[in-house]
Amino acid sequence: MANPPAHAGPGDLMTHPPPATPSAPSARSAPPWFARGLAGVVAAASAFAVLLGVLVVGGWALSPATAPDRPSPWDGWGLLFAGGALWLLHAQAARGGPRAVGRALATGVVVLGVAELTRDAPGGGLGLLLTGLSLWTLHVRTRQGGYPARWLAACAALLAVWGLVGGVYQGHWFGLAPLNTVVGASRAPGLPLSLGLLLLSGGLLSLHPERGLTGVLLREDLGGHSARRLLFAVLLLVPVAGAVRLLGERLELYGTTEGVTLFVLLTMAAFLAVVLWNANALSRLDASRRRVEQSLRLSEARFAGIVTHAADAIISIDTEQHIVLFNASAERIFGYSAREVLGQPLDILLPEHLRAVHAAHVRRFARGAATSRHMGERLPILGRRRGGEAFPAEASIMKLDVEGVQRLTVILRDISARRKAEDLLRLSEERFRTSFEGAPVGMALVGLDGHFLHVNAALCDLVGYSRDELLRRSFQDLTAPEDLPVDEQNAERMRRGELSSFQREKHYVRKDGRRIAILIWSAVVRDTRGMPLHFISQMHDITERQELEQAWRFLADVGPRLAASLSSRTTLATVAALAVPALADWCVVACLDANGRIQRVEHTAADAGTEARLRALDAEYGPELLLPAALIASVRRTGRPVLLPEAPPGMLDATTVDAGHREQLRQLAPRSALILPLRSRERNLGVILLATSSAGRRYGAREQAQAEELARRAALAIENAGLYERAEQAIRMREEVLRIVAHDLRTPLNVIQLSTRMLEKHLPPDDGARQRLEALQKSVQRANRLIQDLLDVARMEGGSLSVERKPLEVGPLIQEALEQHRGLAEARSLLLQAHVPEGVPRVLADPERLSQILSNLLGNALKFTPEGGRVLLRVQPEAGQVRFLVSDTGPGIAAEDRPRIFERFWQAGPKRKEGAGLGLSIVKGLVEAHGGQVGVDSAPGVGSTFFFTLPAAEGAQAHAGTYA
Repeated sequence: MANPPAHAGPGDLMTHPPPATPSAPSARSAPPWFARGLAGVVAAASAFAVLLGVLVVGGWALSPATAPDRPSPWDGWGLLFAGGALWLLHAQAARGGPRAVGRALATGVVVLGVAELTRDAPGGGLGLLLTGLSLWTLHVRTRQGGYPARWLAACAALLAVWGLVGGVYQGHWFGLAPLNTVVGASRAPGLPLSLGLLLLSGGLLSLHPERGLTGVLLREDLGGHSARRLLFAVLLLVPVAGAVRLLGERLELYGTTEGVTLFVLLTMAAFLAVVLWNANALSRLDASRRRVEQSLRLSEARFAGIVTHAADAIISIDTEQHIVLFNASAERIFGYSAREVLGQPLDILLPEHLRAVHAAHVRRFARGAATSRHMGERLPILGRRRGGEAFPAEASIMKLDVEGVQRLTVILRDISARRKAEDLLRLSEERFRTSFEGAPVGMALVGLDGHFLHVNAALCDLVGYSRDELLRRSFQDLTAPEDLPVDEQNAERMRRGELSSFQREKHYVRKDGRRIAILIWSAVVRDTRGMPLHFISQMHDITERQELEQAWRFLADVGPRLAASLSSRTTLATVAALAVPALADWCVVACLDANGRIQRVEHTAADAGTEARLRALDAEYGPELLLPAALIASVRRTGRPVLLPEAPPGMLDATTVDAGHREQLRQLAPRSALILPLRSRERNLGVILLATSSAGRRYGAREQAQAEELARRAALAIENAGLYERAEQAIRMREEVLRIVAHDLRTPLNVIQLSTRMLEKHLPPDDGARQRLEALQKSVQRANRLIQDLLDVARMEGGSLSVERKPLEVGPLIQEALEQHRGLAEARSLLLQAHVPEGVPRVLADPERLSQILSNLLGNALKFTPEGGRVLLRVQPEAGQVRFLVSDTGPGIAAEDRPRIFERFWQAGPKRKEGAGLGLSIVKGLVEAHGGQVGVDSAPGVGSTFFFTLPAAEGAQAHAGTYA
């Protein structure tokens, strides 16, 4: 395993440097023109060598044999062979025929060179020999990496320069005598051969430019830059200085010593100028280099900051897939520190089952031409945390070669949270889709223009359109015209943000034209910027609910209206008025007697024309001919309603008596009919005929149920009206009987009472008959009181009890009541007392009736209190009223008897006391007639307290006192 680099980590930028800042090209690489020139040297050298060879051979052939400067044909053929061989052999991959021909030509060059060595110009032969050998060893490489052909070519180039310089310095260009003895021209190659050899040497040296002098010239450093600058100085300035010296000596301007001095001075000056020029250039390059380095450091710092603080993991690996860079986000995502993973194989960050596949993909990417690629195109990317947990990721990989070192960098993002959010979103979408499609109510997504975007099956069933038909429509197409303005206003307010949602009841028009009532809830859906996207709506079919509500409202109205009157005729008219137009277009209600004959008929209609026809039929033909006799008989016999959803055309013809009658009945045009019995307690009280004349109105089960409820309540109302009328009649008869009885009984009672008094006056005080007369008088008094009680009860029930209220002092009334009952109390050894506190106001009461109330309560208490007991009458002032309380120490009243204590003719206990049981009932009636209240508190074995209240007279005053 490779060891980690000394400075590896998130801040180690050498493992993955940022892109270099552009700099001066001369500071980093050779000038483009120089590189392009080297690339074309081989072709140019071959072509010029062949051309020179042709010229030399041609010159030799055309020159006279005796010409002193006639060129050597061997030089021409040598150049021809060498140029052809260079062209054929310059490609390292040359094989087959071209290579064999090239080698043959190179061999010819060698042979010609050996031949030249034996002639007077050994320099030219040596040059051809060296060139031929260089061509033969053109691509041969030594173990140390050198090329022998380059050294041979360099030697040939030196010979070529010798020949060129010698040719120049012979003086032909200056018009002076040749100095062959100075330069040794007789041994140097000729001028054409020298030029050809120089070109061929250049071509040979350019084949492997990375080695030798060309390698120095092409280096990407300051040395290469300096070499390129000094090359031309060496090649041009020194020969020029030598030429100046030679020219001065030939012109005899100075001697050899002065010439040498001048040559040295010129050479020094030229080289000094070149050095200064090169130094300035190097200074500029150095300044540029420092700027580049500073930019590089800034770039590295920025890159280090990006790598360190990047939200994504950045991981670099070498060619062996060992980690060389691990930033802070990678530490956070994977759970490893950089120190733990640097130098480790990338496999530790991958699940085990993906390691081999991932390593193969990375190797293929490293060998491929692409420099970057998004990972996970074939398989999902999974990372492995330090604890072994795998997590989903997305990543991209890139490669970069830095000075021959390849680095692969992966930028990875942990998408666990996003995947979880995506899963939750998919789950939410699936839930919404399931809820949307499976909802039992209509649901829709509606565009901002009102067109349906998506609808569920329930909405299609609700409005009768298919899904495709609905998606081509808008909510405006379905909404009833009267509801459309409000809907459009709400939609616009939601688009503007004034409403987030709304709910209302409205009407849709189905595909079949039927109107339905719906409860719609709609809300606007907005994007993350708050812009409205579409509406979402829910539609509940509330048609049945509205019909039921209307039915219940109708039935709720039926009760009070039927109870408003206890007259049979008024009740029948009310029933007919309730049925139209809620249940029928016209209605006939008939009341039957015990034999089924019609007693009374009421009818009504929704329009005036039908009502006029009904009145005319009733007036002209009588109520019996308004109803179909056969159907009425069936309803009366079975007690069940008859439903005719489609009324037969001749439904009323059976009752017609003539053509005019038949025509009037047909004008009623019943389309649907419902006949119901009015039954109560198994008695037939009458029938109801409900009929519709409009085309779209038909009776069904719901209408029948509603009509039956109306008939049931109507029957009860009719029965109650009859009972009330009979009760009224009974009350009138009872009052008449009571008046007769009271008148007829009081006359003999008065005679008996007067007779006993007259007899009592004539009897001696000690006569025994006197006691019997007193007993007879008491019986007469009780009979009178009973008659008076019966009359009072009758007046209370008949509402004719008269009460004349006026302000009364309480004290005298209490005293009078005690005096009336003192004899009875003493006879039974009872303590009778009264207490009236100070400040008791006067009361508004009828004095006779108040005395009757007190007398009944005191008499009742004295009657039920055992001997030795106590009866107490108290008065208590309260807010706006006065409370009277009568307490006794009697046996008390059982809890179950207390609710009935004020009922008429009721007495507590199995043993009945004397009296009719009307006293407390009369007390209750008299107190309530005064506007007061009466009640009782009792505990068995302790006693009872009866109390009642009377309104106080404002500003009344009274005196306190205790009476016994």
